[in-house]
Amino acid sequence: MSLTIISQSNKEKEEKILKTIYDCIDKKESIIFNSGAGSGKTYSLIESLRHVIKKYGNNLKRHNQKVICITYTNVATEEVKTRLGKTDMVLVSTIHERIWEIIKDYKSQLVEIHKDKIVEEIGKLKQDIDSKKEYERFRELSDDKKEQFKNIMLENKQLFYQNYDKNAADFRDVFKILLNDYYDLLRNINYFKKTVNTIYKIDNYSNCYENMALNKEGYRYVEYNSTYNRDQLHKMRISHDTLLEYGLKMVEKYDLLKQIIIDKYPYIFIDEYQDTNIKVVEIMNYLQNYAIKIHHNIFIGYFGDIAQNIYSDGVGGKIFQIHSNLKPVYKEFNRRSRKEVIDVINKIRNDEIKQISIYSDCVGGSVKFYSGGSINIERFINNHIDEWNVSSKNQLHCLVLTNETVAKYSGFYNIYNVFKETKKYSGINYELLNTELLSNDLSKLGEIPLLLFKIIRFKNNIDYGQVTISEIIPKSLHDKMNLLELRKIIGLLRQNNGNTLGQYVESILATYSQDIKDKYKIVIGQLFDFENVSYEMFKNYLLEKLFPSLLDDDIGEANAVIQKLLDIRMYEYNLWYTYILNKQEGEVIYHTYHGTKGLEFNNVIIIMENAFGKSTNYFNFFFQNYMKSQLLIGKDKNKFEQIKNLLYVSCSRAINNLSILYLDDVSTFKDEIEEIFGKVYSLKTK
Repeated sequence: MSLTIISQSNKEKEEKILKTIYDCIDKKESIIFNSGAGSGKTYSLIESLRHVIKKYGNNLKRHNQKVICITYTNVATEEVKTRLGKTDMVLVSTIHERIWEIIKDYKSQLVEIHKDKIVEEIGKLKQDIDSKKEYERFRELSDDKKEQFKNIMLENKQLFYQNYDKNAADFRDVFKILLNDYYDLLRNINYFKKTVNTIYKIDNYSNCYENMALNKEGYRYVEYNSTYNRDQLHKMRISHDTLLEYGLKMVEKYDLLKQIIIDKYPYIFIDEYQDTNIKVVEIMNYLQNYAIKIHHNIFIGYFGDIAQNIYSDGVGGKIFQIHSNLKPVYKEFNRRSRKEVIDVINKIRNDEIKQISIYSDCVGGSVKFYSGGSINIERFINNHIDEWNVSSKNQLHCLVLTNETVAKYSGFYNIYNVFKETKKYSGINYELLNTELLSNDLSKLGEIPLLLFKIIRFKNNIDYGQVTISEIIPKSLHDKMNLLELRKIIGLLRQNNGNTLGQYVESILATYSQDIKDKYKIVIGQLFDFENVSYEMFKNYLLEKLFPSLLDDDIGEANAVIQKLLDIRMYEYNLWYTYILNKQEGEVIYHTYHGTKGLEFNNVIIIMENAFGKSTNYFNFFFQNYMKSQLLIGKDKNKFEQIKNLLYVSCSRAINNLSILYLDDVSTFKDEIEEIFGKVYSLKTK
């Protein structure tokens, strides 16, 4: 047994770092606590929260005040709650949940901001009509003709959607008499559909704005639901990104709101600050500056590690420009890894944080860097299974650069390949697959991947019954139903079946089409969450989102890709689902580099190669510039930092054993690799 003995000297040093944080809390001096991977950052955060509760809890209760702790993911939220223990003094949540809780009761102010958003969106759509190629034939119409066409299509909305999935010739036949005076618009059916959909959007937005102005029922407040990743602005519903936008606008615009937040929440802690959205930091900066202006105290504490900023939407090093006058606090100790791993990750990050193990018995790990050209990867992994005594209880975690490799070895290769064939995720958008298909953070999943995830979760919840009924049936409906009604609807849901995704969805929606099942309709309607729910519209929805701006000539091929997605077996979707939830089983578990953020493993293999996404000079670039990184500027500097952070996060997952296999030639930067990892071991190719 090792990694257990902590010297009195190290214990005192760690306590001194904590005391520095406590002193800043006591003085209401906002901080940025920067600590390396495996440092016990969450422990420091928890102890800081406990300090506030112990020292200021009674005073907070007297003034009906709370402490806010913002986490990056729902998993992190649960971890903090568990480790902190039961308390009603600290509100632990993700940023989206907390911002919504703060602003949701300001209904009239939110409606005013929503009005501005609606006007902005209408403006964007009209600008598209005025400038984009798809609308060229519509632009050529006179104003009277445009208005007549709009009215015809608004009156025939149901007809439009009923025939939406038909091929170009059949679709044209449906509308050629009705639109005899507009036959030019029907020459390109996809441009026609784009034009009509835009007309519908503008009409929906305009009606929404008018209803808000008239203060009509259903338009008096804005809704946010964390399970949805897209706006439905005309239905008064916003998604994650728009919530942050509204939160920032509210805090920026209303001084009274700023004062209420400051006085109600005098202590705010933000976990994983480096990956926090810039808008969140801007909100905190507004609060800090306004607190100074009105002479009210507030403490804001950022906890994280700038070297672990691996997401493009995270604030990273820009935090110092956005939120100034933060006191830096550093922690040098590592509580996760063996000395051999710590030495390597120190050399990778190469900045002011030089970690040492807090344990006296930290020696005994293994770090090796291999260069093997086209070495057989499976043989390399199998060798380590034997060497490290890998089993289901002592798993080996293999990190690879691409989602394609993860999908291949994790059993959902068909899903990955079909998404890769779509227009949404091909070409310049290919890198979106890094997060939108395989992210363990549901808020980062793309619109269609999230919908498919919800369908699989829905089926699992029904089939295995390991959740409460309210997790299947919306609470608003559940509360209005008696036990007999609940049993009937669960029975109906359990009758749905199918070996493939298409068969299962078709089964669900066949029952949905029967008019007598109103409560069933509500449940299924909330699951799919798009207009005119039917199996055909489900396929059309997939087509519209995965093949935007589709040309007529390509519709047959696009429909074939959608059908492939529908024909994939539910078993494979379940493997993908368990991957998203980080619940894979077996001796060897595969991850992307990005997907291991926040995790730790005894045994880690990293498969490394030069090409990554669009870049054909990725890790080569890092190693070639390692010795002269201080001379880099501009885009080169940013690229170097991005690669460095990803490599740092990946290597720092290891507790005991770390092996890196570089698949490409390393001869031109072998010295740089050895400066970081030590000897480069050569493997024979096969």
